[in-house]
Amino acid sequence: MFALIKELTELVGPIGQEHAVLDRVEALWRAEGLTVERTKIGNLYAQVGGSGPRVVMAAHADELSYLVRAIDPGGFLWLAGGQAWTRTNGMRNSFTIGQRVKVLARSGIIPGVIATTTGHLASLALPEMHELTWRDFWVDTGLSKEELLVAGVTPGTRVIWDATTDQFGPHVVGKAIDDRALLAVMTEVVRRVPVSEMRCQLTLAATVQEEIGLIGASAFTARQDFDAALVLEIGLAGDIPGVPEDMMPLHLGQGPVLVHKDSRVHYDYRVTQALERTAADASIPIQHAVFGSFGSDGGSFMQADIPAALLAFPTRYTHTPFETAHLGDIEAMVAWLSAFVRNAEGYLAGV
Repeated sequence: MFALIKELTELVGPIGQEHAVLDRVEALWRAEGLTVERTKIGNLYAQVGGSGPRVVMAAHADELSYLVRAIDPGGFLWLAGGQAWTRTNGMRNSFTIGQRVKVLARSGIIPGVIATTTGHLASLALPEMHELTWRDFWVDTGLSKEELLVAGVTPGTRVIWDATTDQFGPHVVGKAIDDRALLAVMTEVVRRVPVSEMRCQLTLAATVQEEIGLIGASAFTARQDFDAALVLEIGLAGDIPGVPEDMMPLHLGQGPVLVHKDSRVHYDYRVTQALERTAADASIPIQHAVFGSFGSDGGSFMQADIPAALLAFPTRYTHTPFETAHLGDIEAMVAWLSAFVRNAEGYLAGV
């Protein structure tokens, strides 16, 4: 399982430029004998088969990115956020400074580092920083402005983390665990459950541009209809210093998470209850959560009148190049979903 997670998370796939991820997932799904299609904007989906209610499992393919907003005369790249962005970036995001990045130039990948004024020069020339703005850091590639332009770097060029995915004990650490690890989870479900044992008509979906406002899922639900949607995401682990237990009582290694509400939607009660019964019947420990400052493709499914539930595994340090999850939680999620598709017809009776 770790090998597949590592492969998918290390691929290049920023918001709006997910094709390398989608190509690999398509190859994986076709290797399992699935019929795979893509929509015009890039959503990838596969008809798995089975009999009973129509169920979709969905996870998104994109990863957070920056974009070049301007090229300084000295060759430094000024950045814009890949999501909504304002003048300030927040001191909580100061972890970005010093990170290695990949600049996705039209001619190929250019390595760089997110830099700022540091050390001796900072203490000599600048006041102490009390806020972090988009003018306080930049990307240094070692190239001149002219060399960058020749390489095909312009405003709009994506910039992503340059990070490997590694195993620290039972933990997996890297970029784009949000949401590539869930693409691995879906793939493992169809590998482990024969179609003849599925008591639902299962579809897999890899959506695009989730991080900028559920764009792919909104387009996908305009074309497709299902009896239930199982949206797969990372969760928000609170088991780190400084976070009170009553703010986020989720812990790595204590099982996957059933999310009842996030900042966009209350998830469908009946589908959520069906998943809770599944976990109990299969003796799979799960955790429960309510998320704030968090949204998922589930909002688009619910708005399209498709009952949706949100399943996750707890993750530390989300939206960083060092996202951290527990492999046991991810494996338990595969087991949970496998148990559900084997008896979805019974669990969803009356939904």
